[in-house]
Amino acid sequence: MNTVMPARETTHSKPKKTGKGKILFVEDDKFLAEMFRQKFVTEGYRPIIANTAISAVLALKEQQPIAVILDIVLKDSECWMIMEYLRRKPDWQPVPIILLTNYGNDEYRKKAEDLHADAFFIKTSITPAELVHAMEKLIRDHKRTPRERYRSPILE
Repeated sequence: MNTVMPARETTHSKPKKTGKGKILFVEDDKFLAEMFRQKFVTEGYRPIIANTAISAVLALKEQQPIAVILDIVLKDSECWMIMEYLRRKPDWQPVPIILLTNYGNDEYRKKAEDLHADAFFIKTSITPAELVHAMEKLIRDHKRTPRERYRSPILE
């Protein structure tokens, strides 16, 4: 008798490795958040999904992710507030900050650069696998060359 196993129980959806660390993924589109969450789990990460800026900041108060991936435009704010919060947080240990957005305009790219984002990707131009690969490279680079704490131009 042939048995059909549900998709979640196939070898393709099981993590390759476990314990790689927590990733904060801030995305208000629940479909995209779930799609990326599944890829992070498959690759051995523990994703923390936040759908609003407020829930992201609350998660950051309790968690210590090894990378942060932010949608720029959220329902309750833009990611710039989260980035400023992270950079001002006294106990913040710099980790890669990746912006994932639908908007590739020069204004957003400049602001991302000014706030020291580590990467800037357009959602329609990157697959979950490519995002994980880019994130892993940034995590490795951060471990090799620790960054100085960011000083906000607003506070100077």
